[in-house]
Amino acid sequence: MSAGRGGSRCVESPPDFLTMAIRYLARAERSASQVEQYVQGKGASRAQGHAVVRELERRGYLDDQAYATRWAEARLSRRPMGRERLKLELLGRGFEDPVAERALCSAYRSISEQELACRALEGRTTRTCPPQWVRFLRQRGFDDDTIQQVTQVD
Repeated sequence: MSAGRGGSRCVESPPDFLTMAIRYLARAERSASQVEQYVQGKGASRAQGHAVVRELERRGYLDDQAYATRWAEARLSRRPMGRERLKLELLGRGFEDPVAERALCSAYRSISEQELACRALEGRTTRTCPPQWVRFLRQRGFDDDTIQQVTQVD
C-alpha cells in the first residue's frame, strides 16, 4: 500500500525553538522570561525553553540586566513616574526582583524623584488644582513625601 501520492512519507522535523526565539528577538528586545514564555507557547517544554534562554544568553543575544536598565531609563524619560510604579512595570515585563532593583538604582542615579514629579506636572499646574496634582502623582507611583514636597499640599 502506498504512503501517499508520491509514495514517500513526509517526516516532520522537530521545531527549531532556538531559531524561533532568535526571530522573536529580531523584532524587539525581550526579557529572558518573555522569550521562554514565547517558545513554550510554540510547543517547547519548560526544559527546552530554559535551554533556549541559556543558549541565547551564552551567545550574547539576551542580557536581562542591560535590557532592564535601558528600558527603565527610557521609560522614565518618556513618562516620569515614582520608583514603586517603575518597579512594578519592570516586574510585569518578567524581570527578576534583583534585576529590577539594579535597574532602578541606575535609572534614578542621575535624577531625583522630586525632579521627576515636577517634570510629570509640567503643563498641568495651570489647568488643574492641587488636589488633582496629588491624585495624578499618586497614579504615577510617587510616594507621599515626594508629593508633599512638590505640591506643598499636606
